[in-house]
Amino acid sequence: RVTNLQHFEPRGVMLSRPAAVVAAAFALLAGPSAASPALEDLQRAREKKPRDAYRGHDQAAMSRVLNEHTRKAEKNARSCQTWSTAELQDFMAKVHSESSENLQEIYSGAKDRRLMKKNSIEDYRAHWEELNSASQRYPHLVEPQRESHCRQAVMWWVHHLTEDRRMALRAQNTSVPLLPEGEKLKCGQGLGEDERRACVGINEPNSCDWCHSTQARHDAGVPGTSPPNALDPQFHGKGPDDGNPHGWDRKRRCDQDQLPPCQMCEGIGGRAWSDKNEDIEITPCTPLATPDKVNMSTVAPPLYPKKFTVRRKDGQQGGYSDTLIGWKTDPFCFGFFPQNDSIKPLCYRSQDAYVKYYDIEREAARTDYNVKLTGAFASAPNITAEILMVQETMWVQNHLWAVDQCICTNPSGNHCTTPPCKSYVWNWDTFKSAQYLGRERIGAEWIQNSGTGESAKMMDLDHFIMWSHHVWTDPVSRRPVRMWKPFNGLQNYDPDAWTEDIQDPSVFEAPPAKCKKGGAKIRIHCDDDGHYKEGNHEGLEHLQSLMDFW
Repeated sequence: RVTNLQHFEPRGVMLSRPAAVVAAAFALLAGPSAASPALEDLQRAREKKPRDAYRGHDQAAMSRVLNEHTRKAEKNARSCQTWSTAELQDFMAKVHSESSENLQEIYSGAKDRRLMKKNSIEDYRAHWEELNSASQRYPHLVEPQRESHCRQAVMWWVHHLTEDRRMALRAQNTSVPLLPEGEKLKCGQGLGEDERRACVGINEPNSCDWCHSTQARHDAGVPGTSPPNALDPQFHGKGPDDGNPHGWDRKRRCDQDQLPPCQMCEGIGGRAWSDKNEDIEITPCTPLATPDKVNMSTVAPPLYPKKFTVRRKDGQQGGYSDTLIGWKTDPFCFGFFPQNDSIKPLCYRSQDAYVKYYDIEREAARTDYNVKLTGAFASAPNITAEILMVQETMWVQNHLWAVDQCICTNPSGNHCTTPPCKSYVWNWDTFKSAQYLGRERIGAEWIQNSGTGESAKMMDLDHFIMWSHHVWTDPVSRRPVRMWKPFNGLQNYDPDAWTEDIQDPSVFEAPPAKCKKGGAKIRIHCDDDGHYKEGNHEGLEHLQSLMDFW
């Protein structure tokens, strides 16, 4: 299995997350905790984007470059092929015992994929034992498992040990594995459920690339940049991949790879506000016609225009609205982002936009929001936020009641364990392979001054499904109207608000003027030219004043 469905995070479906980033900026005021790692260790942990000297044009080239650095630093470096899986597991156990809690806290706070995901070495040992058992039954899994372990072992050695602990281990003549230098091996031959589940654990893929590779790589058919077919026998009937831990019913969640197959008016979702199955306004839905009863020439495929503006003709907010859903990382649901599964407790926030822009030729998207904060700031007036992403960089520009703020961010690589990785805006044809379920009469939330649940705007729409994503298109306007993924969120587009043009290309100015020196009073992670620079802050005293006021 080339992709790990538990690590599919198509953030293009829920690209915007202003309130989460705003509140994360407030968290900077708490100040650093006592830390034993040296400054260089901390700087490396906070840098999500590798420096040029540590990159390659593809994974194989990147591995060769990183191996050169490892050979220079480690006199006992050994090629991956010379290690057994048992030796690699013992090596990782030793690294785990010496790993830095301070570095782990940085990765946890930044939602960084270098984070060690299991709670203890005992949990890892139990996981590895399951993989070992599967590899004994299916010998063709041994090499993918070995290579997966090498990648994880190198990542732990580099990113979870302080330099003084590495020096101590070198003094013990500890051998260090190198990365495999070929393309990532395919895992699995469709031989059964236990083989499939072993491959889910073995693979360390970039399934975000299904939707978030560059359009050029996607169009060229580069492996891993398009989703596999969920109806393939090796997948179908095996989902949901994360086991549906919250026990959501088939109205709230129905995945394409589960049995019985999803039908019309299943997996439709709605405005949700907690993980409890009942804490959701399931939108009304009535099946109208199965695919064999629909004139397919009237069905609009679930494709975005390559360039568009979505804005109500009267200029009011609501041309585009969404509910953001993501892993809970703090008690107040301040800093959360959509993730790849629903295993952890989730946060929920609904918000309206005045305008949304997209241009795939520029690899750019922007959404201008009106945001209602929650938690400690629930009593504060709404703020406005502009979320701009161009190529692999994102800028969040907020008007915080009386002061402007810019947060420079680099989301690239958050979804991978063997950087460098890059994430871009969603492909215009992300859902081109989605399965058509039929035509429904369904409520589209918030559209044209409508509400949610029974107050939603009833429309006759065509329902598509791709893995855990559900998409509805309008046969009249021939535009996407509604999208739902139960652990990423809900999106709604007013079908009358689309324009296949962007009148003012300057909306994609990057870096934005407010993010440069002399722009916004508060600048977070921005250098003087407005580019992302981890830890470079200006104007935090203004944030403190706002916190004191509210």
